[in-house]
Amino acid sequence: MNLDNAFLSNADVIHGETSSKHEALEIIAQPCPKSKLRYRSDYNSNEKRRGVLQSQNNPNYRSPAIRIPKTYLDVTEHYVIRVCLVTVEHEKTKLRYIHPYDLEDIENDTYNDRPNKAVWYPIQGNDIDGIKSFPNLRIVKKKADDLKKHGDFRVFDSQTAGDFTPQLTCIRDTIKEFNLDKAQLAFTVGKKVIDTTNTTIVYALTTIFSNEIIDTTSKELDFDNTPTESKTLRSHPPKLSECLMYKYAPRQGHRNSKDEVLIFYTNGLQLKTYGELEVIFECEISDGKWWSEPVLDLEVKNQMVSFRTPIFPYVINDITPVNIILRQKKRTLEQLIFNYIPSSQCPNCSQRTMEQMNLCEETSLNKRRRCDMNINDETTDDMTLIFDNNPVIQQSNLESVS
Repeated sequence: MNLDNAFLSNADVIHGETSSKHEALEIIAQPCPKSKLRYRSDYNSNEKRRGVLQSQNNPNYRSPAIRIPKTYLDVTEHYVIRVCLVTVEHEKTKLRYIHPYDLEDIENDTYNDRPNKAVWYPIQGNDIDGIKSFPNLRIVKKKADDLKKHGDFRVFDSQTAGDFTPQLTCIRDTIKEFNLDKAQLAFTVGKKVIDTTNTTIVYALTTIFSNEIIDTTSKELDFDNTPTESKTLRSHPPKLSECLMYKYAPRQGHRNSKDEVLIFYTNGLQLKTYGELEVIFECEISDGKWWSEPVLDLEVKNQMVSFRTPIFPYVINDITPVNIILRQKKRTLEQLIFNYIPSSQCPNCSQRTMEQMNLCEETSLNKRRRCDMNINDETTDDMTLIFDNNPVIQQSNLESVS
């Protein structure tokens, strides 16, 4: 049976056990942490718009990618990879739920399991060395009226029938309660049973979750005016800062190269109002052991921040992401990521991300900037630096990086 043509979304799903000795899936290219999600009507009105998920942490891949253990690479066994769209972990219930937004493969509809917000991909012989990428994966946002019809939230991969949590009356409260402006991809190994039952066995213990994907257009939802009900679940505090990162570069460099990093924000940092800026590089280097290094020499000019990366004091053989913590006395700014790369890695490879960013051209100071990476002149949101809240970057700042 050719799984390429099998309509996997009609399959009944059952949970199977897998030995703990089996290797887990590994995400080697994470989806971009920020995406401008669009509605179905946006794609219907422009069929050339792709809007597929992109990757940013691994310069070798432009889309999310995973590494599959050798155990599941036998194509005669009809193993599959299920990709689900789920909510982030709920603070009170500690559970993830099936996200109400649609997840789909835009090139092969037979892979799409729309009722379960999942896509099933057969493991094929051309998945070289167990690497499988997902270049056609897209999230489609739902409007407030459609969210009202969603109903209760189903617990992700629960083996208990009817395991749901009720939706709140007000859509605004539902979005806040379940953090619907955020989502994660869940990758799981499954196995297609070739018989009359059309069953797929899901090995839940192989599931691995991507980093969070944040919808940068969450404020655009057409909310109703239903009064806010009192909540029995947790409330969400407002965001600590409305000063958002607009662009920064470079995003990677050698561990000992002390690269100069430039960050542009949508608003001035207002040091007199919020206090001096503090920048710290940190990451976990082993279980419970953290490396943390403050940036000692930094410069703030209105909406621009510049500093040099600290030397990473450990020898590395692979790309190593670290967090950039930026905070002022009265607020915390958005956390960024910088990737340290081994000194032995090809210099051309290490510059790839920077070169991609240099392709960005300014369409207007009051419009988002778009990277000129479209294939065959397709209209797409791929590799787009998003902000539609009219950031104003001073010309002097722009000239300093041109």
